[in-house]
Amino acid sequence: MGRQRFVAPYMWGVIAAGATILLFSLYRLPLVRLDLPFLILALLVIAVSSSVVIRIPLVSGGITVSDTFIFLTMLLYGGEAAVLLAVGDGLCASLRISRKPRTILFNSAVMACSTFITVWTLRTCFGSIIELPRAGYTGGFIGAIWVMALTQYAANSGLVAAEKALKTEQPFWMTWRAFYLWTSVTYIAGASAAGIIAKLIGTFGFYAVTLTAPIAAIIYLTYRTYQRNIEASQAQAAQAERHVGELNHYLIELKRAEEERDRLLDRERRARAEAEAANRIKDEFLATLSHELRTPLTSILGWANLLRGAEPDAPISAQGLEVIERNAQNQKQLIDDLLDVSRIITGQLRLDVSQVDLTRIVADAVEIVSPAANAKRIHISYAFDAGQCHVSGDAVRLQQVVWNVLVNAVKFTPEGGRIDVKLEQVDHRVRVSVSDNGQGIKPEFLPHVFDRFRQADGTTTRAHGGLGLGLAIVRHLVEAHGGEVGAESSGAGRGAVFFFHLPLPAVRVEASEVDPANCLLESHLRNAAATSLRGVRVLVVDDDTDARQMISAVLRRSGAEVKACCSASEALTALPQWRPDVLMSDIGMPHEDGYELIHKVRALTDEHGGRVPAAALTAYAREEDRKRAIAEGYQMHVAKPASSADLVAAVAALARPVP
Repeated sequence: MGRQRFVAPYMWGVIAAGATILLFSLYRLPLVRLDLPFLILALLVIAVSSSVVIRIPLVSGGITVSDTFIFLTMLLYGGEAAVLLAVGDGLCASLRISRKPRTILFNSAVMACSTFITVWTLRTCFGSIIELPRAGYTGGFIGAIWVMALTQYAANSGLVAAEKALKTEQPFWMTWRAFYLWTSVTYIAGASAAGIIAKLIGTFGFYAVTLTAPIAAIIYLTYRTYQRNIEASQAQAAQAERHVGELNHYLIELKRAEEERDRLLDRERRARAEAEAANRIKDEFLATLSHELRTPLTSILGWANLLRGAEPDAPISAQGLEVIERNAQNQKQLIDDLLDVSRIITGQLRLDVSQVDLTRIVADAVEIVSPAANAKRIHISYAFDAGQCHVSGDAVRLQQVVWNVLVNAVKFTPEGGRIDVKLEQVDHRVRVSVSDNGQGIKPEFLPHVFDRFRQADGTTTRAHGGLGLGLAIVRHLVEAHGGEVGAESSGAGRGAVFFFHLPLPAVRVEASEVDPANCLLESHLRNAAATSLRGVRVLVVDDDTDARQMISAVLRRSGAEVKACCSASEALTALPQWRPDVLMSDIGMPHEDGYELIHKVRALTDEHGGRVPAAALTAYAREEDRKRAIAEGYQMHVAKPASSADLVAAVAALARPVP
């Protein structure tokens, strides 16, 4: 609220003072001197005040042109009569601009107070007021006219300006100068006209009062013109302010649009840079993939051509077969890594969760990579806590994690180096760390070491192969188990430490809670690999001639009777006639695929082979492919490429199912 809370007390104070002055003036008013001319002056004041009011711009007040009559009354009839007419002038003028009682009373009180102050100032300075016109145009008379005009102006405008200053919470001086300074001409002109007319009335009689009409008209028209000029200026100022506001709004919008454009350009530049980086990484990956696939194919094709030529001796044959098998396994590992990444990207990765002993998993992984480490004379040490190291997870995937980290350490550790593997319990987590004294990691590459398709050295002169997928798979598998991965290195040539944390289970699962069926089936498959297939009839269906012949040869060597078919229709013809013990079929075949084949087989009666055990042997190796094969009617899903042992174990498991 500020100073506004003083507005009402101030107005009522002025009203109280005005009422007191009015009563005092009525008490001192000489009624015997109030004649017909006085009544005419009173009527003129009321008529002019009620009809000719000029509003003061920007405030709720106004001015009248009746000041001349009030000054004239003061000179002819004395101060008390002037106060009475001033109150009447204030009432009539206020009714033109407001209907609020307090405002009407306040304006009347202001007129009473300002006139009272003027009267007593004149009496103090010049004595009896009604004697002034009789002295002629002397210096005293002219001085009295100026004192009368300026005192009335100062008192009237000061009282009103104080109320407006409190209401608007502006300084008094600024309010008075802005809204009331220009009204001084009213009082000066009115006082001058009153002095002249008072002298004329003394000489020619009261009828000289009619001369006030043109003076009042001139004052009114002057103020009216001035008011219209002010209103026009205000309208122009308001229009200019609107234009400035619109321009300011336009500039703000333009600036906002420029900022948005800059943000879009920056976003587009970043997106383009990311797209170019992704495209570059893709090109580098495709080039690396082509290299990694062609390299083992070169060895496979080369040794195959060599073995097909002049009959080599036994050592050469053994070496060639070993090279072919090793490079085929390398290609299989590349394909498995690509499939794992595809499952991770598409959210198709599935975990077979049970309680596993991480101590045994790490030990098995160390044992698997030991031959490669021994070939480079790298010493591997393994230390583990004797406490709780059982976690909930997929044993196969966790072994893949440890194996990938160890293989990476062996790859980048020089001959004669050292690798330390440590398994320990930290708080409520298990930490596995693999540290080496190998080539280390540059600081700028360390944040990207677990990114897909990122390699520290992607040039054609790199010393180590691979697609850059192993550590990315590690990160995703560990995170899928609720863990975290990390890497540390002091820089190039200073070795590196790779580690991951896995949470300990809140409640340890007892061995009896693990599904025994899976364990029994795995045991049966391991035993079946060494079992002869003598007497087992196998119907092999594959549209690829080489694959069909290879599968048939492997099974026949294990003692099975094999009938090979190149299409689903041929298999459906042979099935009821030959009555095999096991059906092994490819999925992707022309005309009718393996799913259509198994549908038609399961539609046959038992006598025609409708319940023959079947395995899907296919290159569609995703988890969803395995689930679909089982759902469509196959009992087993075998992913290509499959080793001879895998093929024999699969047929043996189907021919002698788990009881």
